[in-house]
Amino acid sequence: MAQVVGDAFFVAEMAQHSFDRLRTARDAVSRTGHSLALGCLHRYVGGMGSGQHLNTSVSILLALAQDMNAPAVQVWALHALALIADSGGPMFRSYVEPTLSLALKLLLNMPPSHVDVHQCIGKCLSAVLTTVGPELQGNSSSMSTARSSLLVACSIMQAHGDALVQTEAIACLQQLHMFAPRHVNLASLVPVLCAALGSSHLLLRRAAVACLRQLSQREAREVCQHATLQEEDQSGCRAPPLPWDGGLPAVLFALLDREEDPRLVSDIHDTLVGILQATVHEDLGMWLALCKDVLTAATTADSSGPQPAEDDEEDDEAEEAIREEPASHPAVGPRWPTRVFAAQCLHRIMTALANTDSCHFDLARAREKRSLYPSEDFLVLHLSDLVRMAFMAATSDSDPLRLEGLKTLQLVIEQFSQVPEPEFPGHVILEQYQAQVGAALRPAFSPETPSHVTAVACQVCSAWIGSGVARDLNDLRRVHQLLVSSLTKLQKGANSQLYNESASTLEKLAILKAWAEVYIVAMGKEQENGKESLLHLVAPELISLSRYWLAALKDHALLSLPSEFASQLPHDGGAFYTSETLEWARPHYRDAWAPILHAACLWLCQGKGFDEGLHQEAPALSAVRGTSFLQLSPQDVGNHWFHLLFGICIEALCRPGKAAPDPLEECVCMQALHQLLDHNLPRTLLGQDMQLSVELCNLLHRTLLTKDTVQCQSMVMKIAKQVVIAWQEAYTSEKKRKLRELGPANQEPAREAEAAVVAQTGEGAGGTLHPGQSVVYALLEVCLCLLVRHLPQLCPTLATTVHRGTSKEPPQEQLLTQALQVLVELPSLCSPKGCMAVLPTLLFLTTGVLREAIEQGLNPATALQGLRVLVSLPQSDELNSEWIALLRSTLARILDWSKSGKEMSSLLLAVGVFILHAPREVVWVANLQYPSMNLFRQALLSDHQVQIRCLQTLGSIFARPEISTPYIRSVGPKVAETLAQCRQFLDEGDGEVLAVAQECLKVLEALLWAASPQGKSQMMLLYVWLLASLLLINEDESTSSSCRRQLHLEALTRLLRVGPQFPQEFRWAVGQRPQLRARLEAALRSTTRPQDGTTEQGRGPQAVPTIKLKTDFSNFTG
Repeated sequence: MAQVVGDAFFVAEMAQHSFDRLRTARDAVSRTGHSLALGCLHRYVGGMGSGQHLNTSVSILLALAQDMNAPAVQVWALHALALIADSGGPMFRSYVEPTLSLALKLLLNMPPSHVDVHQCIGKCLSAVLTTVGPELQGNSSSMSTARSSLLVACSIMQAHGDALVQTEAIACLQQLHMFAPRHVNLASLVPVLCAALGSSHLLLRRAAVACLRQLSQREAREVCQHATLQEEDQSGCRAPPLPWDGGLPAVLFALLDREEDPRLVSDIHDTLVGILQATVHEDLGMWLALCKDVLTAATTADSSGPQPAEDDEEDDEAEEAIREEPASHPAVGPRWPTRVFAAQCLHRIMTALANTDSCHFDLARAREKRSLYPSEDFLVLHLSDLVRMAFMAATSDSDPLRLEGLKTLQLVIEQFSQVPEPEFPGHVILEQYQAQVGAALRPAFSPETPSHVTAVACQVCSAWIGSGVARDLNDLRRVHQLLVSSLTKLQKGANSQLYNESASTLEKLAILKAWAEVYIVAMGKEQENGKESLLHLVAPELISLSRYWLAALKDHALLSLPSEFASQLPHDGGAFYTSETLEWARPHYRDAWAPILHAACLWLCQGKGFDEGLHQEAPALSAVRGTSFLQLSPQDVGNHWFHLLFGICIEALCRPGKAAPDPLEECVCMQALHQLLDHNLPRTLLGQDMQLSVELCNLLHRTLLTKDTVQCQSMVMKIAKQVVIAWQEAYTSEKKRKLRELGPANQEPAREAEAAVVAQTGEGAGGTLHPGQSVVYALLEVCLCLLVRHLPQLCPTLATTVHRGTSKEPPQEQLLTQALQVLVELPSLCSPKGCMAVLPTLLFLTTGVLREAIEQGLNPATALQGLRVLVSLPQSDELNSEWIALLRSTLARILDWSKSGKEMSSLLLAVGVFILHAPREVVWVANLQYPSMNLFRQALLSDHQVQIRCLQTLGSIFARPEISTPYIRSVGPKVAETLAQCRQFLDEGDGEVLAVAQECLKVLEALLWAASPQGKSQMMLLYVWLLASLLLINEDESTSSSCRRQLHLEALTRLLRVGPQFPQEFRWAVGQRPQLRARLEAALRSTTRPQDGTTEQGRGPQAVPTIKLKTDFSNFTG
């Protein structure tokens, strides 16, 4: 009433009335009633609502609880006090000590026969524990006194003979352990709990198991140790015998066969799971043996019927057993719920060990480690037991147990399918269990098997076939035939009458899902080896399977429509559901659609479904013949199924919040989109629909914003690449069509007409790209999102904020590569004016990626390749000046980086890209050409790696006569000086110096070929003189390092080669310098003389000429 009225005055009036009655009344009935009224008043109004009456209420109830002459009054006073303590919270804190004192006094003074008083004392103590809570961990004197009082009270209640009082004691100790675990002695508590497990009182057993459940979450190992120490003590009690010799887990499993209370069974399950998770790594063998005993005990019990005696000794033993007293609790096999839980425990064991030591799934390492450490145990050593237990469960008579057995078998296949057999290289350890797997699966495909069991068996079949354990097709046929037999259930009129339509839908979709997974694996293996493979087993069923897959996907698409489109659903249901079971069918479709979608896309795109498969008639008994499509053109049929599958992918990826697909389904959707767009027909359809392409790109952008996995981001960029290809093909076709309209096919169109067609083909013909209506703009958003996500320095607004560092791992470089590859293809989708609109952004991003690659040590190859593509784009005469100015600005930006001391190799390559591939007007200005030359000159003074890169770039530049002249004049002498320096340093035997010298020789040879006919003789003289200076003669060759001798051979080879190439110039150069001729002849004689280790004594050392570069390159003309 107080809660309903909600008036403080009414509450005060009711409380005052109870106070007055309790002060004046002497009869037990009035006192008990008003005590309960006070407790309920505080309980239902709340501590805050009745706080002003708390002191009076507690004082009166404490006094009433001490009335030894009226046990009934004490009971209800204590009950009311417990209600007040439970609802008062912190406001009751000051009354904790008086309440504890009262409880101890009553426990010591009240006779044990007043069970109800002792029970209410326990409830009151429990409420006090809730009030104090975590403060019990404190070390103050008051808390120590309170803890001692609580422990003494619990000990007194434990010693009580009544089970209800013992139950309250255990509940109090459980709460005390929750708030102050280190103050509860497990060595004394666990034996009490173990003793209570054999009690005949349900509440006591429930309290003991609930306490064990809590203890197992924190201190499972200690609980098992204390329980093991009490085995002998517990085995002698008169309670029903429990298998204490197997430890606490065995006892709890035995309790599962006896208990029927749902709450108690649930607590036993939780306790066992807690102990398992804590001890499975140390006691793996014990847990597997326990599960094996439970799962295989039924077979022993079933087979233990009357059998003939083998000898007289057994007869005597049987007679002696008959004379003994019959056992009060004969041994029976575990019940099926216990065996189901044992199978679930087996599943948990394998799952828990999956992410730990890899030795659990490596037989060779497990045996090696077991030989070194005999106490260690590994899961792979018990594989035969795992297969046997899964087989026993999968072939039982209980459907729930069959389900768990099949799931366990599937987990065994998934975890051990790739474990090699050490004794037989090239084989896996599961190959020896092929017969057991087939035998375990066969009963699940019998006609009388429930649909949900067959559905799980189909998944096991697909896992086994896809695992690759059975390498021979003949070995696969046993399991394959089971899946083939299941296809009859998909035909018309094959619905079983034993189960409802929803179960039939589950079974049929599971069959299709299993076949889809098998087909996906078969296609993958076909691409890997191309030999006779699994695809040969799947191919005969593909015509009917493809129809079933597409029909199931159509059903899924209709069932995924929002509720406002419910009127569009077929009135007679779909291919695999009826209108009456529509709501029950939706979950089954949600579980099966992803692999079916992947398989359907594979069949359409790689299995020639779009090309010919869709136009073949389905088998006569097929439930979905699709005859309506036979009258349509191939283009219309492909159009229909493309939009259906495309829509399913987009709908799944756009689901918000909790309805979003899981990561596996998202990956399947992305793969399906990529598969679809990898075929010409879907790409053509996409290239004809601008809005659809923009929506797809927006979805890809959203996916990049919400997903962090490398695989997902990589798939996004692959799809973006396919979008680019689709529109490139579309614009190419449009351009060809327009050019055909200009004139006959055998005549070339006029240049002006062709330029007009090009100007109007592609996006941005007006010079702008409109967001929401431009594929290029949408793709640019996708690329920018990925680049900024991994290189936030590209965005000025993010450059100053803190971001996670860019790693140098290959996956990130791969993503940057994919983004740049899409980025540099965007101009091909634009008209010339649209290209000019987007090029500043493309050049900024490409050079930005190049800068970050230089600074962070990433591979700059992709950025340089993208830069090459962009600078070599053809431009119209109308936009040429703007295009040249844009490229000059980009080159100036790159040259500015050299002033900040950045790594020079990549800068040289970037500048070389502009010199070699950009229009000549870009670099033919003094403010860009001179800094470029200075950059090359500085590079030749840098370290050896930079010198090599510089010389390689110069070699490419010098080979281009139309652009090389100013660079030869400026950098040519530096190359000769660098070669001279290398000759001096080669005596130390540095391999990098040798590489620099070899590159210098290549550049000088390029100079020789690039020289004009007038200056070729002078260049030949310099070239031959430099080569001659590198030759070794007589003693020099024997005392030089290997690198120096290698350079000598290189110079000699080039001299012998250049003479026949330029005979006139060579003879003139040798004739100009007599000492040059003498040195060449001496080098040739030294090289051709047999190396006998002796030298000519009479010949003195020949003077080596000192090279002085007096040749002036200023008058060089290319």
